[in-house]
Amino acid sequence: MRKFQQALMTGVSYMLPFIVFAGMTIAVTEMYSQYIQADTVSMTTLNGFAWVMIDMIPAIFAAYVAYAIGDKAAIAPGFIGGYIAAHPTIENTSSSGFLGAILAGFLAGYAVLYFRKIPIPEFMESIKKTLFIPVLTGWFLYFIMAYPVAISIGALNDFIIASLISLSEAPQYAFLLGAILSAMCAFDMGGPLNKIAITFVFALWNEPSGIGFRVNAAVFPGIMVPALSVGIASLIAKSKFSEAEVKMAPGSILSGLVGITEAALPYAFQDPLRVIGPNMLSAAIGGAIMMAFGVSTAGVSGVFGLPMASNLFIFILAITIGVACSVGLQVLVRKPRTEEDEKAQNENDLDFDITI
Repeated sequence: MRKFQQALMTGVSYMLPFIVFAGMTIAVTEMYSQYIQADTVSMTTLNGFAWVMIDMIPAIFAAYVAYAIGDKAAIAPGFIGGYIAAHPTIENTSSSGFLGAILAGFLAGYAVLYFRKIPIPEFMESIKKTLFIPVLTGWFLYFIMAYPVAISIGALNDFIIASLISLSEAPQYAFLLGAILSAMCAFDMGGPLNKIAITFVFALWNEPSGIGFRVNAAVFPGIMVPALSVGIASLIAKSKFSEAEVKMAPGSILSGLVGITEAALPYAFQDPLRVIGPNMLSAAIGGAIMMAFGVSTAGVSGVFGLPMASNLFIFILAITIGVACSVGLQVLVRKPRTEEDEKAQNENDLDFDITI
């Protein structure tokens, strides 16, 4: 299970820079066309290129999931499998999306491990890793992904997307989708559950219905609320936070503004229930508001989502309400610090590296 989780996290980590590039490019080019109203060839071409990159994300993701298991020889087969997951090669089969890409990554990785164990003549050993293994695994991935996976997982993927679109378009249920996704992001603040929610959002970006940009907006409270709220709460109620936590507050607030959720982790380590609980509940409220009003954005993370928000007032309101609720709850449930608490804190310094 741990190997499975590590491979997924590797895939997400390598995928994110491409997502950031494509998302920011789409946001900037569409903002340029919207506000400057100059639909130039260069901007249109750049926007189109960004969408091509979005189309390649499942292949990139699968390639690096495979790499985490089978090393370099698994990259090409994983890429092939992930590409077919997004672009079915056989007529009347469906895209299996990120479900197929996950499967492709694991199949490629473990197929490479299997082929390595097959004995071959010694004089061919030098080209085994660079020729035989990638080619044989690539062929294997092609036939597996093009036929059984595209038929079975493709149908399942179509059903899931259709259900989510129906859920997002039903006013009485849409808020639930936003609340769940945003709460997932706030739960482990950059951990596996957060990455699952983010990966799911990116998987829907190129859906013609536009649901991808709506669920994208819905997770912004889950990304921004944790770091913003712990920073603000520690400045408002300094007697309830340690000196180290108060000193980290400005950095945490800045991190929250640009969408670095991990800045809330040192606070969560010190008092998990009183940090994670309020953050999840408040992020869920913000996500529900986003989805209930159908707010969408092509921006990625933090304040970078503001320029492309379809309803800027509701976008800011949802995040503000989420932060206000979380700050209020944390200040309410926290107890004043004592000298004993400070001594215990000093024995465990909050040295913590924030990584994106």
